[in-house]
Amino acid sequence: MLLPFLALLAAAPASAGPPAAYLPVEHPAYEDLESLVAGRLVDSLAIDTRPLARTDIAAALLRAERGNPALAGDPRYGRLARELAREFQDLGADPPTPESPPLVDVGPRERRFRLSLLGHVRGDFVDDRPVAHFQLRDESSLLARADLQVWPGLAVYENLGITRVRSQRAFIDPIVYRTDLEITSSRAGITGRAGPFTGAAGYDTFRWGPGRRGTLLLSDAAGPMGFVALSGSFAGRITATSLSGIVSQEDGQYLAAHRLEFAVTPRLTVGASEAVRYHGRGLDLLYATGLLPYAVVERIHIRDGFSDSVRVSARANIMASIDAEARLGRGVSAYGELLIDDFATKNRDMPDRFGYQAGARLDRSIGDRVLRVLAEYTRVRRFTYATYYGQNFALRDRPLGFALGPDAENTLVEGALDLNRDWQIRSSLDLTNRGEGVLGEAWNPDEGFVSNSGLSGVVERTREVWSDLRFIPVDRLDLSAGVGRRWITNERHVLGADRSSWMARLAVDARY
Repeated sequence: MLLPFLALLAAAPASAGPPAAYLPVEHPAYEDLESLVAGRLVDSLAIDTRPLARTDIAAALLRAERGNPALAGDPRYGRLARELAREFQDLGADPPTPESPPLVDVGPRERRFRLSLLGHVRGDFVDDRPVAHFQLRDESSLLARADLQVWPGLAVYENLGITRVRSQRAFIDPIVYRTDLEITSSRAGITGRAGPFTGAAGYDTFRWGPGRRGTLLLSDAAGPMGFVALSGSFAGRITATSLSGIVSQEDGQYLAAHRLEFAVTPRLTVGASEAVRYHGRGLDLLYATGLLPYAVVERIHIRDGFSDSVRVSARANIMASIDAEARLGRGVSAYGELLIDDFATKNRDMPDRFGYQAGARLDRSIGDRVLRVLAEYTRVRRFTYATYYGQNFALRDRPLGFALGPDAENTLVEGALDLNRDWQIRSSLDLTNRGEGVLGEAWNPDEGFVSNSGLSGVVERTREVWSDLRFIPVDRLDLSAGVGRRWITNERHVLGADRSSWMARLAVDARY
């Protein structure tokens, strides 16, 4: 898939810019970046292949501001420029707001070591029990982040700290008796950049596609994994990425994926991706390079097998997706993604397994304020992401694809109003319908025909409305608080098991 473009990438001129430190895929800065790209205020950036390098985002913002000086007064640009103040300086530009210094920052720009403390608190209040309760989410953590950059191309990063991993008490040594608190890492890696190419290895999270509620082929729903990746860009229009990940080292389960993102015109971006789950004794070189379509690689391995049992173990689970994003003008844009798992081409009994997503958004400035409205619909059919021979698109019992897994549909409507750079009001309506199919449930040819055109069994229906107030006074502090209402019909797929509850949530992200 990547081979036709590698020659083009090699022809791109080399640069000696800052090292490629990644912006984590879950960082809220991507919301502002998405909005600017959707409004055609920022271009030349593969926004749907994440994580992005911080310096690439900063360079795109500087190009945009030079072409449109009025952008400097946009609250979205202001928040991004404040977050990327160090990268602005590394690129020789003065940031509008200076960076809040970290705990440790030593060495010149070309040989810099930085150490920061990070605190993430996510909590929910729910009144659906006899005693109303407030509970911290698993994302809550206290971390130390170390960064080392060595010009022109080397960056090393690591997050190490305390968090909670539920139901793992029997397998870990908790730091507090009778708790699930442990010392762990959420991100770690090393990146190297040479001209148009960036190579990386470590432990991190990836997200490919334009979806807001979740992407379909490769998403951040399952969290980080061990990985090796190579990406390249050409003329600011084509980005090619090859990724290999470790699903389970002990069980010999691995993931490979490759993707092309192509800015066809300033108004249209198209992405094509392929991913495979396979079994092996280590990373498979043919899958890892990303040079060949994965179906071809699978056939090579099956053909080379010396016995039927070896040929069976060579079977893999291959999926593909195509996505597109169109910027229609006046802040209106539309996007979609089609996931293809399997169609009934070999067996008439085989149910078609696929998913699709469509969305539209409005991003418009109203004086000094910015209004954002998004509507998105997603549907993933039952049996998607699974095979009867065990190559499931799952990591830690969570989907590597769409966050809700298979046999689900979701409608999301979001609105946000930027009052200024520091204050934002947000509201959302989230409608989810889930059938009785679960992640890892596979269709077996011995079952015969099973229809999956609709949601299966007793459908659980969840309706949520939320309103939030967000305050971001400086680059190192992000606070939000919200209130919501939830209605559930046929909870856990039991007819008549209905309930409703008031909810509240609190989020604090701080670093020093």
